[in-house]
Amino acid sequence: MVRIISIALFWLITSAAAQATTLEDYLPKDVTYNPDIPTPKEVLGYEVGEWHVRPEQLAQYMEILAEKSDRFTLERTGYTHERRPLLLATVTTPENHKNIDSLRDQHLALADPNRKGDPESAPLVLYMGYSIHGDEPSGSNSALLYAYYLAAAEGDKIEQVLRDSIILLDPSYNPDGLARFAQWANQHKSQNLVADTQHREHVQPMPRGRVNHYWFDLNRDWLLLQHPESRARIANFQKWKPNVLTDFHEMGTDSTFFFQPGIPSRKNPNTPDENVKLTQTLAEGHAAALDEQGRLYFTEEAFDDFYVGKGSTYPDVQGAIGILFEQASSRGHAQDSINGLVEFPFTIQNQFTTSLTSMYGAHANKRWFLDYQQRFYDNALAAAKKAGFKGYVVSDPTDPARVQEMLNILAQHGIKSYALEDSVKLDGVTYPANESYYVPLEQEQYVLIRAIFMDQQSFKDNTFYDVSAWTFPHAFNVNFAKFDGWSIDTASEAWQAPQPKQISFAKDAYAYAFEWNNYFSPRTLNRLLQAGIHVRQANQEFTAKTTNGEYKFSPGTVVVTRAYQDHDWADVQAKLSEIANVNQVDVHAITSGLTPSGMDLGSRNLSPVEPVNVMMVVGTDANMYEAGEAWYYLDRHVGIPVSMVDTDRLNSADLSRYTHIIMVDGRYSKLNKHSAERLRNWVNQGGVIIGQQGGSKWLSNNDILAAKFVEDETFREAFEKEELTYGDMDDFYGQRRLAGAIFELQLDTSHPLTFGYPRATLPVFKDSVNAMVVPEQPFVTVATYSEKEPLLAGFTAAANREVLADKAAIIAHRQGRGRVIAFTDDMNFRAFFWGSAKLLSNAIFLAQEVRPTMSDEENVEAAAAEAAEAAHAH
Repeated sequence: MVRIISIALFWLITSAAAQATTLEDYLPKDVTYNPDIPTPKEVLGYEVGEWHVRPEQLAQYMEILAEKSDRFTLERTGYTHERRPLLLATVTTPENHKNIDSLRDQHLALADPNRKGDPESAPLVLYMGYSIHGDEPSGSNSALLYAYYLAAAEGDKIEQVLRDSIILLDPSYNPDGLARFAQWANQHKSQNLVADTQHREHVQPMPRGRVNHYWFDLNRDWLLLQHPESRARIANFQKWKPNVLTDFHEMGTDSTFFFQPGIPSRKNPNTPDENVKLTQTLAEGHAAALDEQGRLYFTEEAFDDFYVGKGSTYPDVQGAIGILFEQASSRGHAQDSINGLVEFPFTIQNQFTTSLTSMYGAHANKRWFLDYQQRFYDNALAAAKKAGFKGYVVSDPTDPARVQEMLNILAQHGIKSYALEDSVKLDGVTYPANESYYVPLEQEQYVLIRAIFMDQQSFKDNTFYDVSAWTFPHAFNVNFAKFDGWSIDTASEAWQAPQPKQISFAKDAYAYAFEWNNYFSPRTLNRLLQAGIHVRQANQEFTAKTTNGEYKFSPGTVVVTRAYQDHDWADVQAKLSEIANVNQVDVHAITSGLTPSGMDLGSRNLSPVEPVNVMMVVGTDANMYEAGEAWYYLDRHVGIPVSMVDTDRLNSADLSRYTHIIMVDGRYSKLNKHSAERLRNWVNQGGVIIGQQGGSKWLSNNDILAAKFVEDETFREAFEKEELTYGDMDDFYGQRRLAGAIFELQLDTSHPLTFGYPRATLPVFKDSVNAMVVPEQPFVTVATYSEKEPLLAGFTAAANREVLADKAAIIAHRQGRGRVIAFTDDMNFRAFFWGSAKLLSNAIFLAQEVRPTMSDEENVEAAAAEAAEAAHAH
């Protein structure tokens, strides 16, 4: 039977108090508090809400509670990019702490259909997490109050909850972002609070506190696991498989307070309807407490629950209930709104109130939550047996790095994969043994597997918050297919991250070579350049004699020759061995410069590679997320130090320092004609400029990119506007928007910018209707959207698909002595599109192989000059 908590249980403030100003104002009056437990003020020196808590203060308070309270244990589960500790407090009774491993095992048995756990005796597990967006700080500040309450509150009801429950308290999902915002808000605080919305305290500069160190939105990384904060959090989640997970956020200052359920039609199709009922039951408890306080709130009319990589949705496909809370933000200490003055303590109060209602509401319905979790996994196993196929097979023998990273992410989510011991052929593609992997459906994480591999293209509701597709094999550009045969031969043990292999090669070779197909080949090349080693790169295929026989090398192959080295050859060999082992890139020892076929190693088609110096335009005009993705990729995956220059400093910057300039998506309204002229001259003198999305558009509009974008009007005219009523407006504009889908590109595989790509098709993430008109000039179009059906996964209206089909997605041309390269999409979306990310490396290291201009006459003259030079040399 559903139980709703008494309203009186959550009477938190006196009716005369406008807002909480002291600890007593915040706390419920129906329990007593242990005086031996230090209050936040006793540790921090101020009342909660008087200042914005910094991560180190939050950590200090959690550490002290762990010392003073026998209900608390505290562990460091990881570190952020900026080396701040990621903390998790486990809160329960002292008796439960003594048997914590046994209690965890009892709980996990509920999620294992083979073990038949007992919902009657298993503990309820709650994961209470706060402020994944650092500039939404009311969550982490309320965690101070919630932690104090858990440690100090005494009375039958709290002690019963602690006996029956394991509470996992994660006080800050994003310490780096919280630190950035707390510093900003605190340093602008006046003794007399300034509520003016235009006051500097309420207007953060880029990067805002929302994001982590590399400017990523961590609330989009629960599934993708590209950051240490996410990996630590998901390890905790999978270790415990909680029944409830909270996700405390903030929204616009003019709003009130939101808690789920969200818009009913926008839940993920893999989320059971019973999940919504449980969420609604908790919502009734939130509403009762907020009603008692006279607070405004709303549900069901905003926020979707579709993308399983968000904190409020990830639990929903794993037998748990994820709950999103959104509080109107003071974005500082006090701010005016259409509802009146919004003060920081007010925002904290709502988050603390619903922390308690979440805990007590779940406990009041403990048996239902535990029964639901068990039935979820039982039903999942039954559904797997009726799915119509048995599992997925994935493979890409050309690049083990991409495949291994995908399997690594699956394993972190508790999904088992098995190496094939015999080859299989599916849909005309051969999946070779020992290089292919099988993901069976009949395992605990069946529902999550279906969500990860989902390539759905039609939906009940076609309005999406940000993405409608995230299909992992597409993101990693690996072949995959459904397996529905009778049997498949696999290894008996599930995949585990392999130990690094020892890369060895003959020590007295004529030259060394590694191919460009490995994801980490660009980093290997760059590390060699940074070590001062002379490196060459092939723009054609060739066959060479190696210590292991003849080997056919593909275009893009990197060659280290004995000639032209400034270092002793033995030192070059040692450094190459060290770098190859770090990056797990296979190196071939070549025994002669005279090749059996193709160019010899002294050919001009084996060009020297020069060290690069990359600058990226950033600032308020550039897309912060896309800039962060490019920074992250180049820094972490390629090893290139990126100089970031704000748009308002570009006109005074010394551009001669840089070989490459990147302009990601953005409007660039602060750049003027002088800016365009400086960049144009820099390109003509030999620079390489690379644009993505809005950056490419700016290059086109300022006559640096000699290609045109499809006009917005073309997309507008593709939609019928006749006989529409006012009620059709939301759907009409929702159809016109391209909200994050996966499209297929057709690559010119002979083009240098596609070297290292194994197939003529490539999935890319697309979140706008950007597309370029295919130029009449040949050889400059690197990739187009597939002509017949460019959509691979997610929703895009048919009208938009028809316009995009066969349009140009990548264009590259020479201009003067320099190069211009334009992408219409984000090549490194959320850092997990490993399949397309290497195109950015190609644009950097292979740009000099881009030879055609947009002028046919210039190309003819260049070809004639090249022929004359070759004849003269002969």
